Amino acid sequence: MKRKEFKPFFESFYSSLCLFANKYVHDSDVAADMAQEAFIKLWNGKEAFDNENAMKGFLYMVTRNSCLNHIKHHKIVLDYGVQTLDTELFFRDSILEEETYYEIHKAIEVLPSQGKRVVQMSLKGFKNPEIALRLKISINTVKSVKSNAYRLLRLHLQDVVTILLVMTSLLF
Repeated sequence: MKRKEFKPFFESFYSSLCLFANKYVHDSDVAADMAQEAFIKLWNGKEAFDNENAMKGFLYMVTRNSCLNHIKHHKIVLDYGVQTLDTELFFRDSILEEETYYEIHKAIEVLPSQGKRVVQMSLKGFKNPEIALRLKISINTVKSVKSNAYRLLRLHLQDVVTILLVMTSLLF
């Protein structure tokens, strides 16, 4: 992979990989290290990948293995326990969860600006009256903007559901 291709891929996927690693190690600094190490292995590796999903799969596997090694090495006792974290089901569910969050946030970024702000505030727990007050618009405008934004998100994300299902079948 060329440097100018690697950088945007890294920037768009790094935070998702950190969140994925954090599900295992429950330490954001360690999770960031694990994600960075995975990207370094990708950069230095001799593997050739057909597409972005193959690279993501590689990064998830490397990160998972690094996290499990870290846990075992330091004998950390987690709520789930090392044995549960080592299951394929936990691995698959964690990937799907992070990919879903990634796709949702990517879809929110392309919404019209007011719709983007309203959805982001809603996701942070703000109620319609609070959003209206902060954005200096009426509650009915908030409801209308939110409705339109969610409609656009559903349209955009309907293809993502299919992709995530295909990813699931490829993983297992």
